[in-house]
Amino acid sequence: MPDISVKYSGEGNDRSAVIELNENLLGLDQFNTVKDLVDKEMNNGMKLFIFDMNGLESINSSGLGILISCFKRIKDDGGKLDIQNMNEKILGIFKLTKLDSVFGLQ
Repeated sequence: MPDISVKYSGEGNDRSAVIELNENLLGLDQFNTVKDLVDKEMNNGMKLFIFDMNGLESINSSGLGILISCFKRIKDDGGKLDIQNMNEKILGIFKLTKLDSVFGLQ
């Protein structure tokens, strides 16, 4: 079972779903878990999402695809997705793929 959880930050219109990714690798195995979690939160009216990568060690192309898919879905629904607490390895991948200019990085 993937180690992915959701917590909440802020109140009212500033309330965010903080999705904590505590995995060795974000990849295809986590696709359904992350997608279902985002879908559930969006169905409950959540518009602001933060993916907290503090516990994530690495990401592959499937993991990037998961994030891009979530970003598109959230943005199309008028929401916002930010990413925080990347390690240097993951940040390097985002810079190499130019995704650092797409996502809000904190």
